[in-house]
Order: sequence, then C-alpha cells, then structure tokens
Amino acid sequence: MKVREAMAKTVTSAKKSDKVIDVAKKMKQQDAGFMPVLENGGTVIGVITDRDIVIRCIAEGHDPRGETAEHLMSRQVTIIAPDDDIEEAGRAMQREAIRRLPVAENGRLVGVLSHGNLVQATKNKMAEKVTEGVTRGA
Repeated sequence: MKVREAMAKTVTSAKKSDKVIDVAKKMKQQDAGFMPVLENGGTVIGVITDRDIVIRCIAEGHDPRGETAEHLMSRQVTIIAPDDDIEEAGRAMQREAIRRLPVAENGRLVGVLSHGNLVQATKNKMAEKVTEGVTRGA
C-alpha cells in the first residue's frame, strides 16, 4: 500500500510568522496537535506540535501572543513521499519516534500520515511496532 492511500489530504498549516496563540487556535479548531509550517506556497520548513507550545513556549515563560511559530517549530523534519510504501513510512515513524509525517510531492505538502492513519490502513504489526517506539515513557 502507498502512503497516498492512507494519508490525510486536508491539512491545516502555519506560516513561520504566525503567532503561537494563532497556531494554538487553529489546532483547537481542527482538533489537531500537529501543524506543518510552510513557506513559498507549500514547502515544509518545520512542524509545530501542541507539546512544542507547552514545553518551548509556556513552560519557558514566553508569551504565546508574541512568540512566532518559527521560534518554536522543529526544523529537523522527516518527510515522506505519497508514493512511498506504507511500511517504509511506519519504519520512519518508529526510527524517529514520531507519530506524524508530512507528505510532500515535488517539494510541496500534499498530506500528513498519522499513526492513526497507519493503524487504520495496515491493521497489522507495523502499527504495533510504531506505537512501542513513540509511547515509551509516556
């Protein structure tokens, strides 16, 4: 199975100049804990999570109304292609201990593959292995 068959195709994103408070509001509206940060019409330059907002902003005493997504985002982003094998995506999640992967084609974001998408698509041991890696210590 290919990633494109399992990924979420509708993705809300942020710009690096967006205020963290606005990113958090978008996350709440979308019931999402993850948001790709894009520039130049769709190139992924980072990701920001609800955990980033709590740990890197609030817990460190920064004001989310003044802090930007660029300051908090993770810049080392593992990105997969829509035609990659779903098992390959699962191995990347396990190796990186992450629960979501931006999916890009020709340098532009086209979707996100989440752990939940992986579980629904594979219904096999791949999802179980990924879960072990990302939930350790939770």
